[in-house]
Amino acid sequence: MSEIHPEERLLIARAHLGDDSAFEAIVHRFTPRLLWYVRRLGLTEAAAEDVVQNTWLACWTSMARLRDVRRFRSWLYGITRNKALQHIGAINPHETLTGDIDLPTKEPEDSFFQRHGEYLGAGLARLPILHREALTLRFLENMSYAEISETTRVSEGTVKSRLHYAKVELRRQMEVLANE
Repeated sequence: MSEIHPEERLLIARAHLGDDSAFEAIVHRFTPRLLWYVRRLGLTEAAAEDVVQNTWLACWTSMARLRDVRRFRSWLYGITRNKALQHIGAINPHETLTGDIDLPTKEPEDSFFQRHGEYLGAGLARLPILHREALTLRFLENMSYAEISETTRVSEGTVKSRLHYAKVELRRQMEVLANE
């Protein structure tokens, strides 16, 4: 499990106990990250804002039921993911959503991706949503395999498999873009 900043851990614990100001501080801290994550899934800015708003409402109403505050981040991202997929609705999660993906500020570790960073955002946009999500959570949100597994409710083996195939497909898409 990735380490949560001690100050955030304290805010989460206080919010878990019903402290409204602590919850408000959490909303302030995590909203930009959640918007960024939802946008990587291919939603428009307006749709991302709706999803995040619905996420905070769900979080507020169920915060007291969070069993382990150390798992807050994967719990929060799991709620966000569910709200985003509900918003996407009938779209098959294996389909590619159209739309621009902003170039991430941090690139995956693989040197191929670093050398071809100009094609990274466009390549991500061409991936099926489950692959895009796996790459986003792992490399851009710095989540561990366990956190991604908990967030997406699939086994760690499935997470590793998705990441492998996502990197292969991203590399292929970036090569196509480079040759266009």
